Amino acid sequence: MEFNSKNKEIIGKAFFALSFIILIYMFITPLNHLILHVDEYFTLTIVNFNVGDLINTTAADVHPPLYYLILKFGMYLSGLFGISSHNLYVVRLVSIIPYPIIMAISYLKIRKDYGWLTAGLFTFSLGIMSEFFLYFLIARMYSWAILFILIAFIYTKEIFTTGKIKYWAIVTVASVLCAYTHYFAAISAVCLYLIIIYYVIAKNRSQIKHLCISIVAAVLLYLPWVFTLLNQLSAIHKGFWVPRVRFDTFVQSLGYYAHCGDSIFAIIAIIILIAIVYMYKKQLKEKHTLDNFYILTGFGVYIGTIALALIVSLTFKSILLARYLMPAAAVLWLAISILISKIEDKKTMIYSFAIICLLLIAGTAHMVNTNMTVYNEGLAKENVFNQITQDENASLVLARLNGVIYFLDYSDRVDTYCVRYTYVFGHKMDELHETFNFKDTSENDISDLVKNNTDRHFYLVNIMTWGDLNLNPEINKTTLLSDQGIEISKLTVNETNKIRIWEKEMK
Repeated sequence: MEFNSKNKEIIGKAFFALSFIILIYMFITPLNHLILHVDEYFTLTIVNFNVGDLINTTAADVHPPLYYLILKFGMYLSGLFGISSHNLYVVRLVSIIPYPIIMAISYLKIRKDYGWLTAGLFTFSLGIMSEFFLYFLIARMYSWAILFILIAFIYTKEIFTTGKIKYWAIVTVASVLCAYTHYFAAISAVCLYLIIIYYVIAKNRSQIKHLCISIVAAVLLYLPWVFTLLNQLSAIHKGFWVPRVRFDTFVQSLGYYAHCGDSIFAIIAIIILIAIVYMYKKQLKEKHTLDNFYILTGFGVYIGTIALALIVSLTFKSILLARYLMPAAAVLWLAISILISKIEDKKTMIYSFAIICLLLIAGTAHMVNTNMTVYNEGLAKENVFNQITQDENASLVLARLNGVIYFLDYSDRVDTYCVRYTYVFGHKMDELHETFNFKDTSENDISDLVKNNTDRHFYLVNIMTWGDLNLNPEINKTTLLSDQGIEISKLTVNETNKIRIWEKEMK
């Protein structure tokens, strides 16, 4: 096939059409009705809080609040139509919304600037590569972080070309929104700003005034959250669950734009990217255009995010986790899509497009396999929780601090006991009674609770990373589910142990 502009347009339109199919599937996938990630339980709990309490809770969970506020507003709108905040499908819709917005931006802006191939390849890659598809569904902040960093990156090109104040304003606001959505998106925004600073100082000093205004405005807009951020950094320094960075962690991070969790595939993805850049190198040398600098900016945001996270991990506290790179990976895919469409040599174009297609095929296969695995795991969790909530004699026991805040949403559907703490994620325990229907207990009283209420079926739900309980030997703990950081166990009186005690007494 000859890669002239007409053929590029046809292929780009085909990719864009496939992106529409992905979008439709996002709305109808069975994944919409299951919990896919343990942190979604946290999301479903705090959406019940009022705005002030919601912000305080996210602060205690070392996250910025914007996504949860967006979700709160979405649930408020759904409530006007009589839809419950327990409706997981509506929660999913809030996470899906950024994908059609990105598609609209691709059609209206990216297609206009770079053609159909860039627009189509970019939107399709965001649907099937790495963990993008899942995280456009999961009730977390990642999809919105992707949207905001992409807006900042896309309009950075307008700063390079026109320098109009309205584009500076868009980049500034979008970057601040990144920082209010996810801290790794904030790191990516910082990397983007560092490149903008270099460009202004080295290539266009007439924009220094606008640059200074932008930086000052960004600082002022983020100032209300700065003191909370400092408190969160202190909490992270004292203890954060992300494991230490190892060589395989670093490799998987570099290759995360194409795959996740597999070092060998990550190495292949890295080699493919290096090969494409090498094939583009000749054209890059011959034409020192603004587009080339912009492509390098996209690469710089991705590599810079990894580098800054690595520095923090080695000098302060380990924070580098592959999925946190998702916003930066979206920027990289836009840069790759622009690069592919800009290749002029026919042979280079054929080679580059062929290996990208191989990567896309592998990414599609991985996405399908991952979706099936996650669906089966989610279905197992759903079945266990359905067993509990549909049992009229069931009682839920939430013992650990994380377990209390993650699973309180179930207190409206099943009899619930919570171990009493003075504070739970910034809330006094008594304040939680105003929102949720649960009974107080203590860790020491759980055994007696089970022994004195033999007509009840007690289920202990625990976040595994927060340790186990020291239950009385007379209590039998049968694990029903141990998956993705959640452990669900049934607590019953250990009759075998009672017999042994009785036999000992008889002797």
